Amino acid sequence: MSTTVATEVPRTTHAAALALEYGDRVLLGTTRDVHRAVASRMFRPLRLIGGRLPQAVHDTVSEAVYTGLSAALRGGGGALRGLAGRGMGAPIEDGAGGRRLRAITNGLIGADLHDAGDPSAITMAVRRDDRDVPVTTAALAAAFPSPSGHLVVFLHGLVESDESWSRETQDARGGYPERVEDEVGASALLLRYNSGLHVSDNGVELARLVDELVEAWPVRVTRVDLVGHSMGGLVARAATHHALAQGLAWPGLVRQVVCLGTPHLGANLEKVAHLGGQALGLVPESAPFQRILTTRSPGIVDLRHGYVTRDEWDGQDLTAKWGLDRRAVAPLAHADYHFVAGTLAASPWHPLSLLLGDLLVDVSSAHGRPRRGDPVVPHATTSHVGSAGHFALLDHPQVGDWLVAWLRPRAVAALPAAPTHRPGGTS
Repeated sequence: MSTTVATEVPRTTHAAALALEYGDRVLLGTTRDVHRAVASRMFRPLRLIGGRLPQAVHDTVSEAVYTGLSAALRGGGGALRGLAGRGMGAPIEDGAGGRRLRAITNGLIGADLHDAGDPSAITMAVRRDDRDVPVTTAALAAAFPSPSGHLVVFLHGLVESDESWSRETQDARGGYPERVEDEVGASALLLRYNSGLHVSDNGVELARLVDELVEAWPVRVTRVDLVGHSMGGLVARAATHHALAQGLAWPGLVRQVVCLGTPHLGANLEKVAHLGGQALGLVPESAPFQRILTTRSPGIVDLRHGYVTRDEWDGQDLTAKWGLDRRAVAPLAHADYHFVAGTLAASPWHPLSLLLGDLLVDVSSAHGRPRRGDPVVPHATTSHVGSAGHFALLDHPQVGDWLVAWLRPRAVAALPAAPTHRPGGTS
């Protein structure tokens, strides 16, 4: 993993340059290759009459057109980057729309941005009031004027950001972070990270960041809990795994790990995209479209497999793997794990729920319980929320109630009964 870090302020001109560059690389390149394949098939019968001359003329003209368009797109991208370097263009971070666009871009091509040192690449950080908070005691004390020794770290999912937890809520008590601070008395730390990187790489960064947070926090840290939505749950598991391997102390402070709609066994939508890409490659005319489906970040590919460690992907051709070769990653034996699954229908046994789960992740994957083999975390409790799509799990009143109960430092007997159950039970 490259350690290149961009220090230049990302601007709208950077975003426009990226659009032109990827338009050239993916869209124009795909169009050109489809044109070639179709032309080759159409000119094949004509070779019996006019030989290869008609196709040669056609190919020369079309290649000249595509070369010109490509040069224009690349030239435009370079010009825009030049303007950005001179400070032209509004900072992307100044508006919610720009921040959202940056999060999506990082989810799709974040590894490329990171490796190139592009200013648009996101660096993992604690966020407060839409700004990064430096991990120093002074900066943390200013951002969190009433710090608690109980830290609850919130980890968003793919193409999401810290602001994903602050959607318009129908719960008058507020979203999860607000309820955690008001009802649990903990400090809610919302993190933002480059979701296009490998889950394991983000796990390494999270392990380092939490270690620094515990050291720099204005008061003594007595407890750390992790709450992850979708990919965020995998990043949480990756971080504890790496921290233990490195001998860091903070995993000993963890008491609760909550995963909401996390594809522990892989995500169905990514598997469908993988199969679709393979199918497109079977026909010359559709093969170029495979580029669009296969231009996916390592983070997205990790979601197909449910990978959380570097050993699972390093040196492997992930495009040829389905994802059934995950390695066992030991959970924290002293911590409670809570895996929450949503389904589009009210019942988890409804055909729609069985087929699509929450649209992106099915129930067995979210619960980390394969039909064959050992569960991801044998001692995890699993819960189900009906009539809730994948993103509804970011802000659901019932999940909020469970979250508050799980994170409160009180007896397990006080947890709400219904649909939470121990392994082997039913939702």
